[in-house]
Amino acid sequence: MIRIYPSKLDGAPIETYSIACAVSIEEFICGKAPSYSRQDPPPISVSVNGQTVETSKWADAIIHPADAVDICVEAKGLDPFTVTYLMVVGTQKLVSMLVRVPSMSASAGGTRKGDALSEATAKANQAKLNSIIREVAGTFKVYPDYLLPMHRYFVNKKEQWAETLLCVGKGEFEIPASSILIGDTRIISLGDDADYSIHAPGADLSALTAAKWWHYAPEVGGTSTGKAGLELNAAYDAAPVPSASSYQFNSVTVTIPTGAGFFPAGWIVGMNLRVEEFLDYTVVEGWSDRDMIYGDFTSLQPFGGMVIEITGDNAGFYTIYEYISDSDGDRITLNYDDGSQVNGLWTGTRRMSIAYRGSKYQITGLTSDVGGNITALDVDRYTDEGIIDATWTGFGFAIVNDAVIQLDGSGIEGGWVGPFAACPDGEATSTVEYDIMFPGGLAEIGGNGAVNPKSVVVELQWQDMGNPTGWTSVQKTYTESSLDQMGFTETLSLPGTIRPEIRMRRVGAKSTSTSVQDTVQWYALKANLAAPSSYAGVTTMTVSVRGGDRLSAQTDNQISVKATRKLPTRSGGAWTAPTATRGVVPWVCYVLKSMGYADSDIDMVAMDALDSLLNSRGDFYDFSVESQGTVKGELANALRAGFAEFTLDRGAIKPVRDGVRTVYEHMYTPQNMAEQLTRAFATLGPDDFDGVDVEYIDDTTWAKETVQCRLTGDLGVKVEKISLEGVTDRTRAWRIGMRQRRAHRYRRWNYEFATELDALNSSYLSFCALGDDVPGYSQSAILLEAVVGDAVILKSSEPFTWTDGESHVVGIRRPDGTLSGPYAATRISDTLLEIPSIDFVPDTSGVLEPPHLIFGTLTRWSYPALITSIAHGGNKVSVEAINYDARVYADDDNSPA
Repeated sequence: MIRIYPSKLDGAPIETYSIACAVSIEEFICGKAPSYSRQDPPPISVSVNGQTVETSKWADAIIHPADAVDICVEAKGLDPFTVTYLMVVGTQKLVSMLVRVPSMSASAGGTRKGDALSEATAKANQAKLNSIIREVAGTFKVYPDYLLPMHRYFVNKKEQWAETLLCVGKGEFEIPASSILIGDTRIISLGDDADYSIHAPGADLSALTAAKWWHYAPEVGGTSTGKAGLELNAAYDAAPVPSASSYQFNSVTVTIPTGAGFFPAGWIVGMNLRVEEFLDYTVVEGWSDRDMIYGDFTSLQPFGGMVIEITGDNAGFYTIYEYISDSDGDRITLNYDDGSQVNGLWTGTRRMSIAYRGSKYQITGLTSDVGGNITALDVDRYTDEGIIDATWTGFGFAIVNDAVIQLDGSGIEGGWVGPFAACPDGEATSTVEYDIMFPGGLAEIGGNGAVNPKSVVVELQWQDMGNPTGWTSVQKTYTESSLDQMGFTETLSLPGTIRPEIRMRRVGAKSTSTSVQDTVQWYALKANLAAPSSYAGVTTMTVSVRGGDRLSAQTDNQISVKATRKLPTRSGGAWTAPTATRGVVPWVCYVLKSMGYADSDIDMVAMDALDSLLNSRGDFYDFSVESQGTVKGELANALRAGFAEFTLDRGAIKPVRDGVRTVYEHMYTPQNMAEQLTRAFATLGPDDFDGVDVEYIDDTTWAKETVQCRLTGDLGVKVEKISLEGVTDRTRAWRIGMRQRRAHRYRRWNYEFATELDALNSSYLSFCALGDDVPGYSQSAILLEAVVGDAVILKSSEPFTWTDGESHVVGIRRPDGTLSGPYAATRISDTLLEIPSIDFVPDTSGVLEPPHLIFGTLTRWSYPALITSIAHGGNKVSVEAINYDARVYADDDNSPA
């Protein structure tokens, strides 16, 4: 159902439409509003089954009869008059509809600009012309892309099969059979109604029928009137029925008495007629035996086994069982075609025409009056097998007012449909397929309800468009006795590789009788074109599925797989062969190496450490890259799944994970600061976020889901919305959201300072201890002397302030700038203090820069910080940092309620 809304405000649609078969969005709109043209932005929006369809995809996005399609007029800066015009005039122009056979939708691809989740959840196979090849990280449900047009063909008259060749994505995959779905049904559950095969990159596909390229001629198929194909018709050149009130039958002549009319002027010798001569017969009940029909059988000349039809009373198809002529009168008894006896006929005097099945005769002579009007015909009779009956002596004499004589359409040739080019310009083929459809079946209903055979002849002609020397004909006769829709796929082998044009017609007129179903349609025209025999670098799969009454047509383009990418992984500090993995690090390294980086360009020690940690935590990256993006963006997305980021550290690409820290790396105090430390605190205000909502793709529904992340007391008045790629687990999406929410709450301090070159020791997110000269916080000094024994006595260059009742600690800077400690400190004097031990031997000789000290109470001895920026300019290094707070990581291992 297609509904047209005047706006996105609540209300009922102002127009509703239904379609008979599949059609693209743009074709539907063009059919309804001929003045439609592509605009950016368009004045309307379209959603299919609740999913908005981008404007660029309207030309190729296919909608089906069962889809829920909403078209809304968009204001988007338009004035009220323009909006009203679109509502009223636009919908009034929706007066015609263009429908076609389903074809593949195409996507031109594009840059990832915030809509990656939408692309990753697109639930249909597409032909992504001139777009990137899908790259899958980890495990993800994907709808493989078409490599060739889907090939449909009929088998056993009533089965339509569809087979297709699909691209799963770049590289190799592990794809369990249970994860291959058509719609929401596992393909292995369909048994013999479906089949599939998966092929590694570069595999030879030349022997697979699904790897053949069948080009569909767009002119042949569904029509704007809702028909599945182009109907083949045959018309009479002359009037098919005489204008007569009575007929005289005698011998082989049928005459129209004077004043009763004439035969049509266009009738000529050789034409075939259907003649129904109605006479009175007496039908006698046979009870347990066959009913008997008494009468004058001169015209019929019956015999046992004669195949007949009766029209009028007791109409139907029968076989004469016995003809008896004795003193009791001439009579016949009948069987049905299956051999069972006929009884239960209407008894008494009955008006019937009894003749060979088909009641078919051929004109052999004409008689005209002085005015040239045809008044009489001489005829020969056909048998039920369609041959002239040489034994027939003619009709018995009778004048009949209710006889029916009309042209028989079996010899009439219809007008040509086409010609149509079977393949595109510049292509050639040696094999053509064409599909013939009987939408209402092919049969004739007898008077007793029996379904009897009916025949239709179809003629196809072809010629070479590049060398049109003449048409070559192929005729095919279809004889069936079924009222079920039927289809036939025929193959035409051409004598060479050419670009053929093909036309088709029906031979014999379509019956006008309500008891006959013989409508025939040209359903499809296909040409076999040259196709690749292998596809390097990508995993391919073939799928064959039976349609008809087994699966909805809507599922034809809903083939999906849950695939796990195979990539080299790390083991013991070395790379393994490609194996199925969901790991973050294998994907990150694959992306880097695909851009030309080598192991020497990557900090593999840090990568290995991160890989081990994330695998132990179950933090994975599962995503399908469907559109263009940057390497930087993809690395950031992947590492984010493990609370990590990437940075350049001393020329190497290095992952850095933000997590709980217990060991300080470096210390910076006024002793080695070139510019004093400045601190800035951001207080919580009404404009700060008080909640985070994370949108992710759930690995159960494979649809966008949202998980709320709140701290105690959060009202959710101002919520940050995060679109998270690569995380498909609700718990892990919640953890990332809670990390963000806690960072909003607990990371409120920013630090800035400068050193000479000392800060170059640190790197991004280094955990450092910072100090300044603000009273009540840390104090710093130079270590003048250290005496190491059972305890360690330190002598400071500056007197330290000791606070009664407080525990004090001291940290010591090693020669490489790292922090040793902090150690519990005991006062000896203002400049002497004792610590229980030390992990290095301080050098106070003056040869090297002496160690620095940072001193204070246990809770205020330093500012724990994470370095966020290091900028080197001349002999000065500027540093920015944020405060470290362990509460930020409190939900890293928790689960949502």
